[in-house]
Formats: sequence, structure tokens, C-alpha cells
Amino acid sequence: MTREVRALFLAILTLVVYAVSIFISSGALIFPFPLNEFIFLALSLQFLWWNRTEGKWIGMYASMTGICAVMSTQFFWSFIYGHGTLEFLMESPVTDFFLLGCYVLLLVGGMFTIFKQSTTLATLLGICFVLLFSIGVVINSAPLLLIAYATMTVSTQITKVYAPFHLLWILLFILKATEWITFLVNN
Repeated sequence: MTREVRALFLAILTLVVYAVSIFISSGALIFPFPLNEFIFLALSLQFLWWNRTEGKWIGMYASMTGICAVMSTQFFWSFIYGHGTLEFLMESPVTDFFLLGCYVLLLVGGMFTIFKQSTTLATLLGICFVLLFSIGVVINSAPLLLIAYATMTVSTQITKVYAPFHLLWILLFILKATEWITFLVNN
């Protein structure tokens, strides 16, 4: 097991332990989904550090995506601004621009992954990701985004493009799945 796989496993295990501890104490299965963007950024930065000589550019790209994702959340800005300023900021388009930047970076990253694929099936799954992800973002459909992440996860497991950064697609799928599970189980 590589150190990147161990880091991914520990991140997922931490999410599961947190959810199980909440379930035991309160009877509700709640994953810490406000932290998903921070988890993605932390693993992206860790992967970048570990692979700073071989995969520097793809690691920087993944880290930029993580930074945009974190800066698109109200949770991040609540550490910086007070309630009144935070409310004004949330009504402004600032966080929307960061979210749009994150989506564009993910989409472009998916396209670069498609271009590097060596098998037809992996390429087709990558194209499915681009289509489903684009439609999911436009119509704001969480199930479509989950399916899109699943197709890219399978695509990068067929042909391990940009290894070990291909593991971040697995992380994105699991983070989106924990959000979905939290909403489904508790509604």
C-alpha cells in the first residue's frame, strides 16, 4: 500500500468514524460534509508535497482546485469575517466565482485525463464524466454529479492516468457520496 493510498484510506476512515460516533451518540448518520473541501485540499497538498519532483504540475493543479473549493464555502469565510460581513459576502458573487472556478478546474482536469487515457472504455467513461458533470452543474443535480464522479473514478482505475493523483477522483466520489448518504438517511 503506497503512502497516497494510506492517506486516502485514513481520510475515508476518519469520515466513517466521525459518522459512526455521531450515530452512536445521537442516532443520526451525519458525515462531516462541510469539511469535504478541506479534506480534498489537505490531501491534494499532501500528494503535491510527496510528489513534488515527478508530479509537480498536476499536484499544483489539484491544489488550486482544492483552494477554489475551500474558498467557495461559507464555512471557510466564517473564520475570517463576522456575522454581518459574512452575510454581505454570502449575498455577493464572490463565493460563486470560486465555485465556478472549482468546477471549471475539475472539468478541465477531467478533459486532460481523457486525453491521456489509453483504452477506449476509459476514454468513453471520461467523456461520460464531462457530459454528466456539465449537465449536473448546470441543472444543480447532486445525483448526476455523483454519477459523474463515479464514471471518472472507474475511468482512472482502468488506466491510472496521472498516478498517484488519480486517487483524488476516488476521494471526490466518496466525499460526494457521503453528502448524498447524509441527506438521504436523515430526511
